[in-house]
Amino acid sequence: MKRLVSYIVLLFFNFSLCQIQLPVSDSITNYLFAKSEKGKLSIITTNGIFELNNNSWDYFEFSSSSFKQEIKKIGVEFSHKEYLSISTSNDLYLVCVGAGPVFKKDGNQFIRIDNTSLHRNQIWGSFFVYNDKIHIYGGYGFWSYKDYITLYDSNINQWDIVYNNSAYIPKGRGKSISLISPDDKLYVFGGSSISSQSAMYSVDNDDFFYFDLIKKEFVDLGKISEPLTSKQTLFSLPSIDMSCFLVESDSIIKFDFNNMRYTSFKNKNKKFNIDNKFPTFIIDESIFYISGNNGLKILEQINLNSLDQSAYSKSTFPIFSEKTDNSIENILISLFGFAFFWIILKLFLYKDHIKALLLFDDRAIYFKNNSVEISSKEKKFIKILSENNFISASQINKIITSKNYSKSHLTSIRNEFILEINSKLYDLTGRKNSVIETKHPNDNRIKAYKTDVNSFKPKTSFIKFVFEI
Repeated sequence: MKRLVSYIVLLFFNFSLCQIQLPVSDSITNYLFAKSEKGKLSIITTNGIFELNNNSWDYFEFSSSSFKQEIKKIGVEFSHKEYLSISTSNDLYLVCVGAGPVFKKDGNQFIRIDNTSLHRNQIWGSFFVYNDKIHIYGGYGFWSYKDYITLYDSNINQWDIVYNNSAYIPKGRGKSISLISPDDKLYVFGGSSISSQSAMYSVDNDDFFYFDLIKKEFVDLGKISEPLTSKQTLFSLPSIDMSCFLVESDSIIKFDFNNMRYTSFKNKNKKFNIDNKFPTFIIDESIFYISGNNGLKILEQINLNSLDQSAYSKSTFPIFSEKTDNSIENILISLFGFAFFWIILKLFLYKDHIKALLLFDDRAIYFKNNSVEISSKEKKFIKILSENNFISASQINKIITSKNYSKSHLTSIRNEFILEINSKLYDLTGRKNSVIETKHPNDNRIKAYKTDVNSFKPKTSFIKFVFEI
C-alpha cells in the first residue's frame, strides 16, 4: 500500500511539472508566446518579456516605451491575431501576420526595421526561414488567396516577391502545413482556398507539392490522404530534423517528411485542451503548448520520447498517394475509344455494303437479306463480271464446257446458262434479265454480256471489312 501511495504521489509530481501557469492574467490577451533567439520560452508584452527558466518566469522590462509607442502607432491589437515571432540563427523578430511591419530584438528592446505599412496581404500565410531570411508562402489578402512566396529583404527593408520559373503553380492558400527541408525544398500540403462556387466560402485542399528554392519551381507530388485535408495551422509547426508536430485537442500528429508518413498519437486518459490561437514550440525534445480555451491559461509540455510508450496508441499512414503516370492509360483509353468508334462506323458501312450490292461467295449470291445457291461455273462467271464491266461470249463458253461444240450448240447452252442465272437473280432481286446480251465495246463483232443491276462484289466478312481502309 505504501508503495502504491508513493507511486501516486510521484505520478502527480511528474504531472504537475508538465504544467506551468502563465505570468500574465487570464483577462489579458495582449501578448505573444514565443521562443527566443536563445531557445527560451517567452511571453512578450509591449512593456517587457517574461522568460521561462527552471519552471519559473523571469521578467525583463524594456528599457524604454518606444516599442509600445510603435505598436500603438500601427494601430492593431498586440496579440497572435496580428503578430507572430520568428527566430533566425541569431535574431528574434516580430512580424505582422499579413507581411507588414517587422520588429527586431536589439538588446532589451524591439526596434522597428521596415519601411512598409500594414497591408494585410498574406494573412494565414506559411512563415519559414531560408538562408536566414524570413519568407511567407501563400496567405489571404484583398479577397484572394496568394499563390506566391515573399521574403523580407533587409537590404531595402521591404517585402519582395520570390519569382519562380514554374509551369505548374498550385492554387493560392492559407493555413497550410509546411516544412523547410535541408535540401532547399519547401514542402506544403492542405490549407484553405476560396471555393470555386462562391468567394464567400473556403474549401480544404487535398494537394501535396514542394517548392524548389534553388530551381525556383513547384513540383506536384500527388494527393494527401483524406483525413489530412482538414488539418490546418495558423503557425509554423515545430520540427525536429524532417518531422514536424501538430497538437490537437485529442491527439498529437507527427508528419515525417523523410519517409512521407504521418503518425497519430492518442492517449485515452488525457485530453490536450490546446488553445490553437497560440503557436507551439519544441525545446529539448519536449513540445510546449498553451492550454485552456476560454479558461485558465496553462503552459503544458509533452516529452516527445514518451509518445512511443504504451500510454499512447498510434496509427501510421502515408501522407499522400503518389502521383501516377497516366500517360499509358490515357493512350490505351484513346486507342480503345478510336477502335470502338471505328468498329461502329464500319458496322453501319457494312450494313450499307451488304444492302446495296450483289454479293457472292463460293456457295451463293446475296442481296439484302436473301440468297440463292450457285454452281461453281456460275461462280466463275460472276467473278469475272465482278472484275470487268463485260464478259465475252467466248469467255462464257470456256466456263460452261471444255468440249468443241458447234457454234450453234455453244450458243444454245450459253443462252440456257444465262437464262438460269437471270432466273436466280430474278428470285433474288425481283428484276428480269439482270444479265443482258450486248456488243463488246472494243469490237462490235463480238457478243458480250453485262449486268444492268448493281455490280457483283465478293462477300467480305465483317472482321475483314473492319480492317479494310
